[in-house]
Amino acid sequence: MKRLIVAIGCLMLAGCGGRVAQPLQVTRDIDPSLTCDHLRAEYDNNLRRRTELTGESSDKVRDNLGMLLASPLLLDLSDSQKIEAKSIVERNLHLEDLARQKNCPALTATPNPA
Repeated sequence: MKRLIVAIGCLMLAGCGGRVAQPLQVTRDIDPSLTCDHLRAEYDNNLRRRTELTGESSDKVRDNLGMLLASPLLLDLSDSQKIEAKSIVERNLHLEDLARQKNCPALTATPNPA
């Protein structure tokens, strides 16, 4: 009985290692009604989120090294950050196309105010 409980506990912990990717949709039904300001705001938001994902990805390496010592079951071996970052790039390319079609100013990364 003890072995069964330990095995179930290990299986439950094995699912705790990573998180499920939540990629952005490249196109949305509302896209045609977005204004230039909306396009710019979403584009900038996506860039900020991509920066966060980059930090998360580098933290994951450090955390995995620590978890390797504690319990290999807790390692995050998922590519969720990469999947989400790729979807952000694809969404931003689509937003750039929409901005061109609407004759908006070019969407490029704006420098962060110091």
